[in-house]
Order: sequence, then C-alpha cells, then structure tokens
Amino acid sequence: MSEATEADRYLLDQIAQGNSGAWSQLVARYHGRLLAFARSRLPTAADADDMVQETFLLFLQAFRTFRAEASLETFLFTILRRRMIDQFRGRRVASCNIADDSGDAQMLSPQHSPSWYVRRDEQTDLLEQAVAAGLNGMIRRLREQEKFDELRAVELLFYAQLRNKEVSKLTGMNEKEIGLLKFRTLEQVRKHVAANLTEEQREKLQTFSWDEADAGDSILTRVWEELRPTCPKRSTLGRMLLRTLDAPWRDYVEFHVNQLGCRFCQANLEDLRRESAATPSTMREKIFQSTVGFLKKG
Repeated sequence: MSEATEADRYLLDQIAQGNSGAWSQLVARYHGRLLAFARSRLPTAADADDMVQETFLLFLQAFRTFRAEASLETFLFTILRRRMIDQFRGRRVASCNIADDSGDAQMLSPQHSPSWYVRRDEQTDLLEQAVAAGLNGMIRRLREQEKFDELRAVELLFYAQLRNKEVSKLTGMNEKEIGLLKFRTLEQVRKHVAANLTEEQREKLQTFSWDEADAGDSILTRVWEELRPTCPKRSTLGRMLLRTLDAPWRDYVEFHVNQLGCRFCQANLEDLRRESAATPSTMREKIFQSTVGFLKKG
C-alpha cells in the first residue's frame, strides 16, 4: 500500500491543473472508506462527516507538497487519523482493534498546519522512509516464502505492540521464537537503514539512537500505521469478500482484517460492501462543494 496507482497519478495531475472534475472523482473514490474509518472511531456520524470533510480540505491545502509517488489512500487515512488525534488531545487512536487495550502509549498532538501532514521533521522523515523500505523488503520475503506465521507475529509485535507472551498465545509460537523473530526483524531494518542512506542523510541522522524509547519498536509502529506495509490491496479485499482467495493467503488476510482488526482494511471492506448499491451521495457532494473553491485558489 505504499505507492500511488496510475489512476491516482492521473487524477493528481489533472487536479494540479485545476480540473474540478478530477477533484470530484477523487472525492468520490475515497470518501466512502474514509467515512467508514471515521465512523468506527468517532461518537457521532456528524463528527465523522465533519472530520472527513476537513481531511479533504487539508489535503488540498497541502497538495503542492504531496509526493505523487506515495499512496494517496494511505496519505488521506494519515491526515484523517492525525486530525482525530488532535481532536482527542493526545489520546492514542489505535489503528487496529487488537491494540485498543494492549498498552498506554500516547501520541502527542499539537494543532498542526496543513503542510505538517506532508512535511514533518526532516530527520524523522528520512529515517521513517528508510525503515519503511527495510520493512517492505522483509514483508515481501515472508510473503514469497509463505511464512505467514512469522508475518502474523511481526504484525502483532510492531503494529499492535503486544508483548512476546501475548503474541505467543495468539500465534502458537513459543516465546523464545518470538524473541528471536523480534530481534532479527530489528536487526534487518537497522542494516537496511545503514546500507541505504547517503552520507548526507547519515549525517542528518547521526544523533538518532535506536536505543531511545522513541526509536526502536515505536518507530516501526508509526511506519506501520502510516504506510500500512502489510495491508492487502483493495482488489484482494474484494476477492476475500467473493471467497476466491486461495489458502494460505486467504487465512492470512482474514487474520489481518478480523483478528488483528486493521481498521483501515475494515473501512475498505465496509465501503466495498456498499459500493455496488451506492447512489449519489449527499455527503460526497457536500465535500466537493466545500473544497472545490480551494482547488481553484491553488
């Protein structure tokens, strides 16, 4: 889920030229899944509607600094989730159900400007990009080798932030295996970071320590929540609904959606279920009308 689709890149190019029709298409494509995510976390439908509307507005305001090669869906989910954190004044907004009661980690939440959602602290951004690349490589190998037990354990460790003992109970792996897997994962990511940064980037990151509380496990969790490296494609989720996925891939996707409880994928599934019977949405039109003026100003 880390790259933009060809269709998204086309829409973004048209939006950059001030094409309101392309903006309408983008809102139509993404508002349903964002709304489903917001309604799963906010107390009222009206709150969710307002938050999604604001998400699209923030995206337009920061549009010029958006990296077109990044995943548009993931970027929009990130804006929405951070705005929810802002609203809750620092409360952690868990992005998977299993993490709701698994710890007391808090996320700081100053009121951010629109550009903050795209360009954060350069040092942290560089490191997170390198960590994401290392994770993507590791996840791809686990999938290709069909080591889905290890993939489940890694998600539970770094996405849900569960302890080794809890992961052992959920996966059937013993605690020693879990500990070794955790150590090996961190080592692989560290080596990738060291090998794939330029000298200039290393200098910018030289003060960053993996031993600090905000560096090791938690940065992997942030990358997971913001870049969603293990989230299946929307088309894969559609095949899951149609029951056409082959085992063991089917079993893993069902774990990711139902047991881990990835809220992003659950929102996509809910939107897919409604999509075939969808009629022109009042909410969609409201978002378009309230944001299109900012498109013209850009």
